[in-house]
Amino acid sequence: MDSCFHGSLCVATFYKYLKFSIMRSIFSYWHFDPIVILFLAVFCVIYLYAIHFKLRSQSLYFFGGILVIILCVASPLHFLAKNYLFCAHMVSHVLLLLIAAPLLVAGIPKENRFKNFFLKLATNKIRIFALCWFAGVGIMWFWHVPYIFNEATSGHGMGMMYLQWLSLLVGGIIFCWPVINPYREYRIPPLSAVLYLSTACVFCTILGLMITFAPLGIYSHYVNITDSYGYLNLIRHQWKISAGIDQQAAGLIMWVPCCFIYLTASMAILINWFDKKELYSVPETAAINN
Repeated sequence: MDSCFHGSLCVATFYKYLKFSIMRSIFSYWHFDPIVILFLAVFCVIYLYAIHFKLRSQSLYFFGGILVIILCVASPLHFLAKNYLFCAHMVSHVLLLLIAAPLLVAGIPKENRFKNFFLKLATNKIRIFALCWFAGVGIMWFWHVPYIFNEATSGHGMGMMYLQWLSLLVGGIIFCWPVINPYREYRIPPLSAVLYLSTACVFCTILGLMITFAPLGIYSHYVNITDSYGYLNLIRHQWKISAGIDQQAAGLIMWVPCCFIYLTASMAILINWFDKKELYSVPETAAINN
């Protein structure tokens, strides 16, 4: 009787250890692709050249953006996104477009070697701002059209994935440029910036809802999973993430976090605008009273 009890205890202990080992192995999937590392290294060298190889306070933002890119393309998040979870795929897209890209732009100091090029981008404000909006919002819609999405994830090699990452990053940089570029005189006016961001929020909401309530299987890659690494049972039965829940979570990630970022930025712009308006109105009021 005691031997049976001890045997059961050993089996249970071994199962818990095995479960922990599997979990640990998933989160140890870091893969540093040589092409990605080379691209990031060249990008950092160009940045350092642009700032005359003198680090500024803004450089923290730039290298923070580089770290976010690495998280998206080399970490276990990428492993899960590529092989198992639509929601992990969506998290990486949101991070590239709305976190990494703005950090890279925020890291550009006003004085740099490419200043003249950057200033030329503001020759036609209305047209440029409209193109920037369509670049940022359009690229997210483009990659989540079901046919394009399924083609991009159906095993065409890393080339399509490189294109996806690069386009999201470039689209994010173009989108946020009118709002946070280092030259305040060429930024979009505050109330226009709020409209710019709010309409982006609306379109991300529509896309998120479409993904959430789309028929299961329309994004076929995450329904017909080839379980090459043996983690599908863990994800489906222990993490309790079914294909339906995964797709709904992906849609909600497109909707809620994206809108939170857009609306938070809008509120920050409004608060800054009100503070400056109040600052300038105080001397005028004092002058009238005198």
